[in-house]
Amino acid sequence: MTALLERVIHHMRSPGTRHLRTFTSLTATGQGEAVLSMVSLAVLIRLAGTEQSGQVIFAQALSGVWFLLLDPRLEDAAQRFVPIEQQRSGQGSALFTRLLRWDVAIGAAAGCLGLLAVLAAWLLGLAGNGLALMLALAAVSGGAAASTGAAGAAFALADRLRDLGIVRLRCAVLSSALSLGGLFTGGPAAYLAGQAVGAVVTAVVLGRLSLRAVLTHVGPAVTGVRLPAGLVAFTAKASAGTSVAAASESGVLALAGVLGDPALVTILKIASAPSRLYTTLISPVASMLYPRLAQAAATGDRGLIRRDVVRATLLLAAVGTVALTVAAPITDDVLGLVYGAQYTGAGGTAVLLLGVACVKGSMSWSKVLPLALGRPGWRLTYLAAEGALLLGLLSAACWTATGAVQISLAFGWGSLALAVAGSGCWVVLLRKLAAAEE
Repeated sequence: MTALLERVIHHMRSPGTRHLRTFTSLTATGQGEAVLSMVSLAVLIRLAGTEQSGQVIFAQALSGVWFLLLDPRLEDAAQRFVPIEQQRSGQGSALFTRLLRWDVAIGAAAGCLGLLAVLAAWLLGLAGNGLALMLALAAVSGGAAASTGAAGAAFALADRLRDLGIVRLRCAVLSSALSLGGLFTGGPAAYLAGQAVGAVVTAVVLGRLSLRAVLTHVGPAVTGVRLPAGLVAFTAKASAGTSVAAASESGVLALAGVLGDPALVTILKIASAPSRLYTTLISPVASMLYPRLAQAAATGDRGLIRRDVVRATLLLAAVGTVALTVAAPITDDVLGLVYGAQYTGAGGTAVLLLGVACVKGSMSWSKVLPLALGRPGWRLTYLAAEGALLLGLLSAACWTATGAVQISLAFGWGSLALAVAGSGCWVVLLRKLAAAEE
């Protein structure tokens, strides 16, 4: 499967083996992070049980939604405007430094607000002692992780994405070790405490290395840089789109905790594991498509855009077909082996959600083409509608089905239908996007 994905990069005519090495590094990193996350979750579920595991996942999901609402996600703006500012005034490093500092400050402020919200919920009796502690620890993790996106953008600006993969994987190993060490010594709350420590260490390491990478590649920073025209509007739309896209899983799990119970949260989390693995496998394709599509849009090369989009769609559709064919017969057994025999019932939902990931994966270019064409509002509108429909599907499943397994199955079928309809929507939008730029 990896060999087939490498053909995607080859057919998009990436210049040389350096791009293949970058792709391989990012893919290995994504897979490593996903596997470590799955292992940690499996150990948590086996040691803590369904009820407490569901509370941990629910706390993480609520924290994820909180930071998705408050984190501006400046990485897209950094990648687009730092090179422009460097060409215009030679102050690209100063602009990046400013954006990174803003990201850190906003993340810290959002974390403090989250802690205050947890305190208020505890004082009002809306959250018990255990849940309040878990929410507070999850808020610390989210606040620390808020700046890692902008820090990661520095490696792209310095053409050092391969190094980013190595650093991320090392930090993931450390974070997993800390969380599992906390679980073995202090239970679920200590598990979250270990994650919080790992998030802080990761943020510090990535922050320092990102500044060094940009200063080395772009040049020394100067003071007094002004914001480029259009940065605020672009950031608002791009970050909103990214937040809405990332909110799908956190929002669904949070709503499952509100409308359902910890068992439903746990089953949905387990069932989404194969789709997360597949998504991390193909995600580097979109990352590497972005600069090609942006350059083609700047030069008006519509033919290159169409060729890249068609080739990526066909090849990723083939990869998705292979993945689904291989995974479908064994998913029940694998989930039972990893998480426990009582979770084999989640296999049906897992296959459906993997199908969703395969369908959406064939349209991976949709993540970056609107940004490359300077139209982030198109992506934001689509993702907002998709997110609302997903939450509506889960609500309908909770009201019409009984039992966590049946609810998750109903949600899985609805999600697959939505993904197929969404792919057709992107085919139509592709023509409109191209026509709008001609």
